[in-house]
Amino acid sequence: MQAKAAPRVPREWTADDDALLGAILSLRTAWRDSHGRLTLTRLELDPHLVTFVVSGLCPKHGQFVREWSGRLADPLPLEARCPVGESGRCSETSPVFVLV
Repeated sequence: MQAKAAPRVPREWTADDDALLGAILSLRTAWRDSHGRLTLTRLELDPHLVTFVVSGLCPKHGQFVREWSGRLADPLPLEARCPVGESGRCSETSPVFVLV
């Protein structure tokens, strides 16, 4: 006896879907233009870039999590500014821990 799969519920198309489709179509065009010899450099991608998720604790606003991007050889950040500081409302920095 086979179980029936639940019917798929259609979802609304989003801007993220548009961006993903655009990226796929651009990659397909670049692949065709390079006759299958596509490199990261031609795509303007740096294979030495990394992104980590860091967490800190602002004494005024509590725990925060944010992304840090840099080159693979760069030292990891030891502290980060509270994200509320980007709007000019907080100037606190905090030691951070790398989560990922």
